[in-house]
Parts: sequence; C-alpha cells; structure tokens
Amino acid sequence: MQRYRFDQKVIVVEAIVEMIKRGVPASEMDIYLSRMGPVDLDMLQQCMDEVYAYIAHEDARQQGGYQERAVA
Repeated sequence: MQRYRFDQKVIVVEAIVEMIKRGVPASEMDIYLSRMGPVDLDMLQQCMDEVYAYIAHEDARQQGGYQERAVA
C-alpha cells in the first residue's frame, strides 16, 4: 500500500474532495486519511472548513441562478 503525508494544503484538499465523491462522512475523514499516512489534524480541519464552505456557496449560487431564470 502506498503511504502519503497529509501535511500540505493541496494534498489535503484533494484528498477531502476525493473522499466526498466517494461518500465518506466528514466525521470519518481523519480516520480514513490516518490509515494512509500521517495527518496534520489542524490543517485537515481548516481545509475541511474551506471545502465545505465552498460547496455551500456553490450550492447557494446554483440555486439562486435557477430561481433567477425561472422568474425571467
């Protein structure tokens, strides 16, 4: 099994996005990552906050776009 180090923001964000695609719950991401290698837990939490905020923003933006089209 290949081992990774989750101590760089780019790597952590990519891993979070991939786990979201695979349906891994946010509460278990640290467990999944720690099975693959060492995890900077503070960075993981910061990146998760950013990724989920981005997803929420995009969802709201898309819903707003659909509402605008329906009204126009």
